[in-house]
Amino acid sequence: MKLNDYLSPEELKRLASALLAVLGFLSIVAFFGFTVVPGLRYQAHTLPDAQVQAVQGETGWLDPTDYPAMPREVIPPIDPKTVLTPNATLMTRGKAVYAQTCATCHGPDGKGDGPGGLGLTPKPRNFTEQAAWKNGTRLEDIYRTLDEGIKGSSMVSYNYLTKKDRMALAHVVQSLGAFNHGASDPKAIAALEKLFASAGEIIPNRIPVARAVTVLCREYAEAHATPPASTIR
Repeated sequence: MKLNDYLSPEELKRLASALLAVLGFLSIVAFFGFTVVPGLRYQAHTLPDAQVQAVQGETGWLDPTDYPAMPREVIPPIDPKTVLTPNATLMTRGKAVYAQTCATCHGPDGKGDGPGGLGLTPKPRNFTEQAAWKNGTRLEDIYRTLDEGIKGSSMVSYNYLTKKDRMALAHVVQSLGAFNHGASDPKAIAALEKLFASAGEIIPNRIPVARAVTVLCREYAEAHATPPASTIR
């Protein structure tokens, strides 16, 4: 006996369409499971006492809270003098960002003893010790690490943070170690000055991941909808 002995051609078409819809939904779930989730896996957990507004990418693997919907934002160029030298406003912001994005793995005091880093290999950097910094301990070195991440480790790129927030964070990371971090390279500092002064930033619109999945599933279903049986001739 064959399947078409039990089902009419119209019913077979509806069955095939339903199967395609299910496979499409599973493909979407797999896409988010293998691309979005790993990208968020090693982001930091939002600590209860961190007084800072969420920015793009800050929801982490320890925090089930989804992104809030945010409109597009245009950030103009920044005067390098306000970010390349630490000041009270910059350090306050940097400490808030550190508490929200770094402390879970690196610990509140930067000793690499945060609960989120216990199972990581290699272990999170101890910012209070001078030895073994992969990219160096100068301001430009720390900014580079935040911008690019470190391959082969759980230290991912934080380039979803604004340039100003990354620089504020770099100053805070430096402040956690009492040792001499070394004199900066004038050429590297000049490049950073040009980076901040010459171009602004555009933060795109964003919607919660759950909402994005819902929209994608709805659009797929609408595109592959089976006409009512009464319209099939």
